[in-house]
Amino acid sequence: MVRRTTRARNTVRFDSKATLLAGGAEVRAGRYQRASQDKKEQGKSVGDQGKLNVAEINRNGWTASATFTDNDRSASRHATKERPQFELLMDAIRAGKFDVLVVWEISRNQRDLAVYVQIRDLCTEVGLNFWLVGGVLYDLRDKNDRMMLGFQAVQAEWLADSIRDNVLRGIVGAAEAGRPHGKVTYGYRRIYHTRTRALERQEPDTEIRQATAADGMVSEFSHAGVVREIFEKVTGGTPLVTIEDDLNARGIPSPEGSAWRRGVIRKMALNPAYIGKRVLRGEVIGDGMWDGLVSEDSYWAAVRLLQDPSRTTTRAGRAVHLLSYIVTCSVCGGPTSKQSVNRRGWTGELYSCLKKRCAAAPMDILDEYVQRAVVAWLSRPDIYEVLTAQTATDADVSHARAEATRLRTDLEDWRKLAESGDVTPISFARAEKGLLAQIAEHDARAAEAGIPPVLRGRIGAEAVAAWAELGDEVAVKRDIIRLVADIRLIPAGKGNRRPFGRHRLDWRWKFGKEHDDVAA
Repeated sequence: MVRRTTRARNTVRFDSKATLLAGGAEVRAGRYQRASQDKKEQGKSVGDQGKLNVAEINRNGWTASATFTDNDRSASRHATKERPQFELLMDAIRAGKFDVLVVWEISRNQRDLAVYVQIRDLCTEVGLNFWLVGGVLYDLRDKNDRMMLGFQAVQAEWLADSIRDNVLRGIVGAAEAGRPHGKVTYGYRRIYHTRTRALERQEPDTEIRQATAADGMVSEFSHAGVVREIFEKVTGGTPLVTIEDDLNARGIPSPEGSAWRRGVIRKMALNPAYIGKRVLRGEVIGDGMWDGLVSEDSYWAAVRLLQDPSRTTTRAGRAVHLLSYIVTCSVCGGPTSKQSVNRRGWTGELYSCLKKRCAAAPMDILDEYVQRAVVAWLSRPDIYEVLTAQTATDADVSHARAEATRLRTDLEDWRKLAESGDVTPISFARAEKGLLAQIAEHDARAAEAGIPPVLRGRIGAEAVAAWAELGDEVAVKRDIIRLVADIRLIPAGKGNRRPFGRHRLDWRWKFGKEHDDVAA
């Protein structure tokens, strides 16, 4: 993007190519170098361009007035990164800092025809008439020179588009064949043929590495093992922030080699590559050529848990109080949180409405009441039946997801046929309507199916012992309570001295029919 600002016209110091070439050290030359990719961060291409440009400036005896370099920056119309040095070059042109612009080839300057026109017009307006491109001097006032530069600009844009088309074609072909693309997914490694360097396979990275914690304790880990550990903890109800803290405390580096962040862990837990699926532009398009690191059951359980909308409306990450931001106010609908109170000779802690202080209840009493109610609910044989009847097995979840993916692939095939004219628009519209309805149906089935992983091993006859084993694991208890119950705190009423009980709660179970006979 070329910025439009006030332009000061240069004083024309050289009126022809001949006078410019004879100007010697009086000629101020500005040079620009650019390269699209520098994966090894060696700056080789821009360095070579710089040497060639300097050689041309020295050969003509000019003065190197300014130099601008953008490394690892595309100049095509598909570019996503800014070119800061290019913008500084434009500012220098506007300010009249030099008499000739030196680039090795027109594509180093830009690969977008519209940008070329803007640069050309800017140079014409401010009086920068001369460009030295690949050792050939051009005068923007000469129609033949303008035509030749225009040809080069058109060719540069065509070449950029051709490269992009070839790359996209290769990416799509690799995706359809199930081959991985781009950076190696954390937890895997790629094996290449020793002679041809062709990819042979992608396999779990089980290499044993050592990590040193801040206290000096050394532990062993593998990238594949870390991935499996993350899925195990996520599906077990462990908050992402707890997983983050644990990995960082053990000194295990993240995929970027730095500290772990919740966003990185969440992205990993939602990545279908870990069940051996190939993704293209955010959509699963089929099986990859590699095996999954975790089971589909574990993956879809993690997806359901992390995409649960209720997780985005509470603050469970570092919560230390059982019911903060879970129990809400029945009057204003706001959350409740801990409040320390010291009044009328009574000192203690309350769960109090955070917005307007509409309702409050002693923390210890409400904690005890809710835990007894939830454990009793989890222990009921009929509630167990409700869970297993209302939901399905994780095999059903995997099947529903797989069927939705197959239908999406069918829909994409129909789109391709419609674009090529092999089917009529009416036929495509009918097929699209039916397929979209089936996709929605299977997505809904997958979302509703499966007993939540945080409840596994904690329902029926196992509920009481499992809850006791959780001990001080507040985060897991919070996930369970949030999952199974919607609890609203009702104000006690002015002057009401009735002991805390069921009448203070507007309670609704989220599974099956509502049950009023909670623990008293």
